[in-house]
Amino acid sequence: MYDLFFSSGTGHSLMVLSIVIGLGLLLGKLKVKGLSFGAAWILFVGILFSALGIGTDSLFLHFLKEFGLLLFVFSVGLQVGPGIFHSFRKEGLRLNISTLLSVLLCVACVLVIYAISGEDLPSLVGSMTGAVTNTPGLGTAQQSYYDAVHGTFLAEVQHPETSSRIAHAFAIAYPVGILGVIGVIALLRRVFRIDLEKERVASSSDGQGEEQVVSRVFEVENPAVFGKHLSEVTGKFDVTAIISGLTRQGKTIPATEDPVLEKGDRIQADLNLKDERIVRILFGKEVGLPSVVRSGKMGSRMIIVTKSGLNGKKLRDLSISEKYGVTVTRVVRSGVNLVARDDLYLLMGDSLKVIGDEEDINRLAEFVGNSSRALDKPNLIPVFIGIGLGIILGAVPIRFPGMSHAAHLGIAGGTLLVAILIGYFGPTWGITTYTTASANRMIREIGLSLLLGTVGLGAGGAFVQGFSLSGWHWILYAAIIAVVPTLLTGLFARYVMKMNFFQICGLLTGATLNSPVLDCVEENYKSHQVSVSFAMVYPLAMFLQVVAAELLILLSCA
Repeated sequence: MYDLFFSSGTGHSLMVLSIVIGLGLLLGKLKVKGLSFGAAWILFVGILFSALGIGTDSLFLHFLKEFGLLLFVFSVGLQVGPGIFHSFRKEGLRLNISTLLSVLLCVACVLVIYAISGEDLPSLVGSMTGAVTNTPGLGTAQQSYYDAVHGTFLAEVQHPETSSRIAHAFAIAYPVGILGVIGVIALLRRVFRIDLEKERVASSSDGQGEEQVVSRVFEVENPAVFGKHLSEVTGKFDVTAIISGLTRQGKTIPATEDPVLEKGDRIQADLNLKDERIVRILFGKEVGLPSVVRSGKMGSRMIIVTKSGLNGKKLRDLSISEKYGVTVTRVVRSGVNLVARDDLYLLMGDSLKVIGDEEDINRLAEFVGNSSRALDKPNLIPVFIGIGLGIILGAVPIRFPGMSHAAHLGIAGGTLLVAILIGYFGPTWGITTYTTASANRMIREIGLSLLLGTVGLGAGGAFVQGFSLSGWHWILYAAIIAVVPTLLTGLFARYVMKMNFFQICGLLTGATLNSPVLDCVEENYKSHQVSVSFAMVYPLAMFLQVVAAELLILLSCA
């Protein structure tokens, strides 16, 4: 027992790390006006323990730090991978161009501060990663320094000084980054003179940033469509709408029968909100929300895709309407409603909203699996193979003109890229990547907790002394890096990209990887569009921030 509490062996280190993580997560539940530092408390508790002289095994902590980093970035990449390329289309393109500007401005601020102050560039990189709450960037910066200077990131165990300086700057900048982004959003609201209700109505009417799926009922009053088959009418317009059924004189006619339209028919459709006006003009008028209408054994159900053989299949390839006589109106994936287009790929775990005869729905349910128990077993093969391939990719040298040292994506950048590719191309490659939302979040939170805890414990007792000597300078540097790029990006998004305020909030929180601020903004403004914009820019922002941190470290070693 004495060795457990007072030695520095593996058991002692694991005990200390567990207590640090537990206390940090407990403090992370504290909120002040809806704002919490969340998991960042783990870092601060680790620094406190380290400052009090509580010893740990450095080699053991180094391993856990790298392993935690890998788990975190892989889970993020796997989650965002399926939708990342979609985020570069239409509205997502504007958001990601603005994200690129934000990252470039962050790098510019670091270089300007470095040129004026003459501060240590690796420490300024730590300040930048903290100001944008980029924990993977912190790990990558530390690895890149030791790779470039000592030839291996394992040298951190024998030479922890630079790693500690980077971690000190990160810890000081992290809370400044959160408060800075909140301040910028509040300032922009005043500068733009935002009326939240008017902004919400305007953003809903033009459909900016959202592809919200809604159910509507339309009454056929347009003489131009009388006497025409339903498929003939809907096929001529570029709208994303799935007709689930037609009601005529109290009788429901399945859309699969392709009925001839008559005056007074009532059509139930699932469609993108932005297409609602076009469909209303097409048929005649909108008569409200759908009600469950049954004729005979007609009904509507949600069924789950749980057969691995259907992973990556397009809806059109399954010929569901022809074979089963039912209509799939929408697909629910990770809580997001998608219109059931013919070219939509199905993934394990997708929920299908199906309308048709109960017996036909039962046959389709048997075909797709519809067994929630089949989803309980985690698919760990792509996780560990992906991490292995990511480490290999991260070690591939990338040479830039004028740099004496080759750049690498690093284990964080390489693993993130491989995870994104597996998440996006996995279905077409026949790879089952499904994990429940809770399982993915568990992997991510464990990885982040290990990373923050080990970074804090490795920061060393010199943190307090370093802060007392030059801490206020580093607070100023962090404020500049957090505020200036965010403010300029917000102005650019409003006046050049013509984004609404909720999009800008999602953009600024996503470009700075600032989940605590996202939670705060959503709680105060209550707009789904904020999280939509955040999700569109987060993957690119993380990748660019990680690469930017590494390139600046390599520049410091050149």
